[in-house]
Amino acid sequence: MTANPQRLPRYGRVKHPPAMRLTDRDKRILEAIHFYDGMMSFSQIKRLFFTGKSQAELRLKLLYQNRYLKRPDRDERRRLPEMIYWLDKKGAEIVAGLSGVSIREFTWRKMPRKFQVEHDLAVNDFRLDMREACEMTSLVDLESWIPESEFWAFPDKIEYLYNDRKIKRKIRPDGFFILTTKRHYFRYLLEIDRSTEDNPRFFREKILPGLAYIKSPEYEARFGHRSGRWLVITTGEKRLGNMVSQARRAKAKGIFYFTTYELASVDSLLFSPIWHRADRDESVPLIFIN
Repeated sequence: MTANPQRLPRYGRVKHPPAMRLTDRDKRILEAIHFYDGMMSFSQIKRLFFTGKSQAELRLKLLYQNRYLKRPDRDERRRLPEMIYWLDKKGAEIVAGLSGVSIREFTWRKMPRKFQVEHDLAVNDFRLDMREACEMTSLVDLESWIPESEFWAFPDKIEYLYNDRKIKRKIRPDGFFILTTKRHYFRYLLEIDRSTEDNPRFFREKILPGLAYIKSPEYEARFGHRSGRWLVITTGEKRLGNMVSQARRAKAKGIFYFTTYELASVDSLLFSPIWHRADRDESVPLIFIN
């Protein structure tokens, strides 16, 4: 007997799921989950595709029960801030087909990094905010986004000096994206920082290699240019101030931009003075439009 769609369990799959016709929106949901580095939360999917909560819940349940999506079980869910979804094999086959490749050639995230779910959701939130901020103006376009998984799969390796000692490091930003205006291209590397304690190692582990990377032949080979900026989103003003001080110590000038989760929003990301730089006493907007 086929289950009633309105009475589907929150956890676990039923033996005979309700029949469903895969809609264009369903396909776009599957594509978006893959595009946003293989995992999205309920609220992120709802933000992109639905106006009502109950409608979103029912559709995602159907996609889960029909094995297009996976989601955590009851015990796993208790350890997460909200419900998350990632592609099951049937969903991956749909996205592969839409991409024009076979499932054998297609690479997708088969499991989220459970120890890093909150971090990965924070990256998605920033990405959604940036997307929406650019859609709200005709002055700036979000041209492209390379997700973190690409840098984990194929990291660039660089050398830099610390206390007259050569250190080798793999560079794995939380994302890379390009903003364009009518006159300029702006390349950004993202660092989502969720720590609350001051980190004296930030100078050695983030600032110095971050500066070296942008000046490196590896960066130029990958992105076709030697210009770029690091955007760092952190937890509070005290930690931000410590990071700015370390950037000044490295003479980072305008290479690093810092702000907090509290200040960063759709309305403020581009044109509001929420960003702190090592070479400025006052905060500045990300984009200046003349």
